[in-house]
Amino acid sequence: MSWLDELVEGNYSPRNLEQGSEKWEQIRAGRFTSSEIWKIMEFGKRPMTPDELKARPKSGKGSATTQVPDPSKMSDRGMGYITQKVAEVLTGRPKQAAYAYPLVYGKEMEPEAVEYFEKITGYTCEEIGFQTWGEHAGGSPDRFIIEVKEGLEIKCPFQSENQIGYLMLTDHHDLKRMYPEYYWQCVSLLLFTSLDAWNFCAYDPRMISEKHKMARIKIEAAKVEEDMDLVNLAIASAVKEKLSILSTLQ
Repeated sequence: MSWLDELVEGNYSPRNLEQGSEKWEQIRAGRFTSSEIWKIMEFGKRPMTPDELKARPKSGKGSATTQVPDPSKMSDRGMGYITQKVAEVLTGRPKQAAYAYPLVYGKEMEPEAVEYFEKITGYTCEEIGFQTWGEHAGGSPDRFIIEVKEGLEIKCPFQSENQIGYLMLTDHHDLKRMYPEYYWQCVSLLLFTSLDAWNFCAYDPRMISEKHKMARIKIEAAKVEEDMDLVNLAIASAVKEKLSILSTLQ
C-alpha cells in the first residue's frame, strides 16, 4: 500500500522528532503543518447541482446561493500555501517566519502557562517533538498530558483584550467559528497523534481574577471525527496538487 493510500485510509503511524533540532528543521520543509493546516481547510467552490438549487430557501439567507464548498478544490489561499510548500521542497528549507514580538512573547510565556495549567488541573505535561504524518504533513504539539491521553495547545495573547474573546468561548463549536486557525490546528494534531482530546488554552497572567487568567476549551476526538476525516482528505488533495506541480517543474 502506498503512503498516499495509507494517508487517505488513516492507517499511517506517525513518528516524532525533537523540536529545534537540525532534523526537525529539515523534515518540516515541504510539509503541511498543523499551525497552518487551516489554509487548506478553506475549500474552493463548485456550482450547485439542480437538486441543490431546488432545495435552497425560497427567501432569506442562502436563497441566492449558487455555489457550495467543494473539499476536492483548493481555495486561492490554499493554493498559495501549496506553492509555498513546493518552494520549500525545491530549496530544502522551510519558510522562515517574520519576526513579530507578540509571537516572541507567546513563546516566552509558554512555560509559565504550562505551569499554570498543571496547577489548576493537577496534570503533568511533557514536551514532545514534531509529529510526522506520512511524508508530507506533521505538527509540533506544545505538550502531551501524561496522566490522560490528551494534548495541550497554549496561546498567550500579547494584548489582554484578546483574552476576552477566548474567555467568551463555550465549546469547540465556538472555537471553530471564531478562531478556525486554532481549531484546525488542534483537530489536525488529534489526527496526527491519535490522542483522545486536545486542550486549547489561552493564558494571560495580567488578569486580576484567577478565573480570567486561563480560558480552556477541550476538543474531544470522538466529537470531531468528521472534521478529522476532512483534514485527512484535505491533506491528500494538497499533496496531490503539490506533487503535480513538482512533476511539472522536473
